[in-house]
Amino acid sequence: MLESFLSILVTGAMISALYALIAIGFTMIFGVGGVLNLAHGALIMSGAYVFMILSRDVIWESVALPQIVVFPLAVAIIALLSLGLYMGLVRYIEDNPIITFLATVVVATAGTEVALGIFGDQPYSYTVIGGSVGLAGTSVSYNDLAGFVISWLAIGLLWYYVTQTDGGRSILATSMSERGAQLTGVNLHSVQTRTWVIAGALAGIAGIFLGGNQAATPLMWLNPLALAFIIVVIGGIGSIKGSIIAAYLIGYTETLTVAVMGQGFRGILSLVILLVVLFLLPQGLYGREFVHE
Repeated sequence: MLESFLSILVTGAMISALYALIAIGFTMIFGVGGVLNLAHGALIMSGAYVFMILSRDVIWESVALPQIVVFPLAVAIIALLSLGLYMGLVRYIEDNPIITFLATVVVATAGTEVALGIFGDQPYSYTVIGGSVGLAGTSVSYNDLAGFVISWLAIGLLWYYVTQTDGGRSILATSMSERGAQLTGVNLHSVQTRTWVIAGALAGIAGIFLGGNQAATPLMWLNPLALAFIIVVIGGIGSIKGSIIAAYLIGYTETLTVAVMGQGFRGILSLVILLVVLFLLPQGLYGREFVHE
């Protein structure tokens, strides 16, 4: 019994850290620009495939880059893809939320179709870091452990950036009131570009470790993005702290549900929690009323 409890505790902590990364990127983009970015899921999927390609001798025959080079390179590529999405499309239509939402759906769908055309629907397995270690009476892969550590390192660096630097505080100010931030001299275009880069990098990190944990498939982003939406609503739209707390709530709920009821019931309790929060706390755990511009 104790070993089962410790296994749930460890497994939940690992997956929740990745959920938090995805949700934070999603909520930052919505909080700053009011954009429901469904293409965020395609960036998650792209992170897994870019890492897989760079890890193998696909680009240069019989040449494989070391993982310590591949990982930051893959994250940087996804961050640039996110920036390209904003600069090439979203910034021209972001004043119309419905058109922007539909455009990101099209981008996500197109990205999935491209992946299907190139790689097919078969799963590709890879490991970021091979091997496993015994932890709290259960075996934990180095891949999951690295995902947990790097996720929290990324969250810590983001928290420091948002709370302790002028650039980060300008993002926070814009998420509270775009007009108020503009009146204080904040460059909204700069804030938007930095936000999309950060969100893309977080999606890339999460995608790499999700692919290493499960396998890279063109549709691997659907469940994580749906969970990110649930997490953001529960935690409060625009709240980083709320996203972290809600990510762990949902992560542990899923892990416990799978352990007790089986894989088929994985998302049931998460939806129940979402409905309860919508009825009792429509703004989420740490949400706020929107400022009318």
